[in-house]
Amino acid sequence: MFLIAVDEAGYGPKLGPLVIAATLWEGPTESSHWNDTIAEMWDVMKTPVSIDGQRIRVDDSKRVFQSRTQRRGDTSPLGNLHRAISFAHHSMGRPESNWQQRLPTMIPDDLHCVESIPWLADMLKPRRWLSELPDEWLPEESIVRATQAWAVPDWQITDARARMVTAKAFNAFCEPNASGTSANKSDLLGETSLGLVASMLNSQTLESHNHGQIFFDRHGGRRYYAGVIAAIFPDAIVRVVDETSRCSVYDVETATHQLRMHFTVKGDSFVPVAMSSLHAKCLREIAMAFFNHHFEDRWLGPEPYQPTAGYPVDADRFLAAATATLNSQSIATSDLIRCR
Repeated sequence: MFLIAVDEAGYGPKLGPLVIAATLWEGPTESSHWNDTIAEMWDVMKTPVSIDGQRIRVDDSKRVFQSRTQRRGDTSPLGNLHRAISFAHHSMGRPESNWQQRLPTMIPDDLHCVESIPWLADMLKPRRWLSELPDEWLPEESIVRATQAWAVPDWQITDARARMVTAKAFNAFCEPNASGTSANKSDLLGETSLGLVASMLNSQTLESHNHGQIFFDRHGGRRYYAGVIAAIFPDAIVRVVDETSRCSVYDVETATHQLRMHFTVKGDSFVPVAMSSLHAKCLREIAMAFFNHHFEDRWLGPEPYQPTAGYPVDADRFLAAATATLNSQSIATSDLIRCR
């Protein structure tokens, strides 16, 4: 059996990319059985352990992430996120030694879009990595306690992938079509999340598995997903198992896999989803570090540059001060600001 867990970071901001990440976990290949007891095995990863001198646990990224005021001398803007992802990187046995090497293999579907945005393109260029961002994974000896304490019997994280949706791509998705109808950001999140799952299902490592459990943090207030599942998996048989205020569950039979998909309120309380949340938040923070570096270097505002996290009130503050800078760079609004 395998498990794919999906979560996002940056759904609400006006500036910066929306990032959707998925982690793949492989377990007993002969098993098709799933119950709460199996799910509860991951709870051991909620137990804090010391990584690089900090107490870390796998949880919703908003709880793990350290704001500037919380870092207390930790100079990295990624902080505890990087520590937790260093554990995941070593557990997956990935060959890359740092984030810059990992990015092209993690977001391959979006490389062209990212490369076309000046304030994001440097993420992918050799020797353009920002000095304030970590340039290496933590060594294995730094995460050994986590490796020992967070072992889940018979299960292992084996891959992580992501989609990075730029503001330009976000706006293009939501543009009205020829008939005048348009999609919204909930549609974008649903289609991109399920598309990411579909891409992971094509992995050769899953050829030995017939059964999979797919977990999502519920997409806002949305309760019904059968239509978008059928659109992304047009040849699959989709059956509604449950659609309640707490969780929507579907059985999806494809040519190669028997899947059960769960869309759960507060789904990131489940550790595999939380691990995807950490990956998404890390990528979002990396993107915003490059965003701020780009505009600080070109700043023509009336006051010294103040970094932005991209959320609505702070984004409005940035945009009000950035008029001269944006005009000097001839930056299209649709490339920078999410319009919906």
